Amino acid sequence: MLTSVLESGVCVGPYPELAGKRILITGLNLQAGVDVARAFAENGCRIVLHTEDTGVEVDAVLEMLAQSAAELQVYSDPLVDTETTTKFAQTGARAFNGLDAVINLVQLDLKSLAKGEDRPVEEALTQRLQTARLISRIAANRMRLTWSEGLILNILVSKAPQTGAETALLSLARAMLAGMTRTEAQEWADQAVRINAVAPAIDAGDCSGAEPKVAALAMFLASPGGREFSGLMFDVALAGDVPEVV
Repeated sequence: MLTSVLESGVCVGPYPELAGKRILITGLNLQAGVDVARAFAENGCRIVLHTEDTGVEVDAVLEMLAQSAAELQVYSDPLVDTETTTKFAQTGARAFNGLDAVINLVQLDLKSLAKGEDRPVEEALTQRLQTARLISRIAANRMRLTWSEGLILNILVSKAPQTGAETALLSLARAMLAGMTRTEAQEWADQAVRINAVAPAIDAGDCSGAEPKVAALAMFLASPGGREFSGLMFDVALAGDVPEVV
């Protein structure tokens, strides 16, 4: 799978105006986020990356990113609670004396959630979104302090639901993310910080091949052309050329 991800083309630009921009990407693993990180790296961005994955394949991804990014800093400490998340977010926000964009990949295991193997459903979903919210708020505050226009994009990642229970869980997660996106976008609107989200469409089927489209969307939203968009959630589906806004 790693080979197919690395060899697949990502049609995202080019965006020469993004060269040197400071990008924080969290939640990357071998199943999600590689195309997004590569897109920013290949446009000459400076990247702060958080991934808890380890091993030879991850090392290959990091080496690839380091070869094309203007700068790359990698962190891997688990974000297990508010304290560790806050510490990492503050470190990431200061890495290049500020940030221009934050991409949070929020991973959902629908099968585990449906079986109740993790914790009560709403509590588990809230925890996953709260991690992204906390990172987003710390980053947005740093953008405010450094007088930087910025983008925060929270991307919900999950496999296609296989049962009615999993479909209901994905629907609930989408609703929670959409509500969080609207609320945060309104709160930070007067600070020139734009907040958007991406989520799998309920009826999208297998979205495993859709990440190049997500990468293209992330690049556009981070560019000057994306300045008018905030408070929106985009659907990921294999049909169509780009994700649709909902």
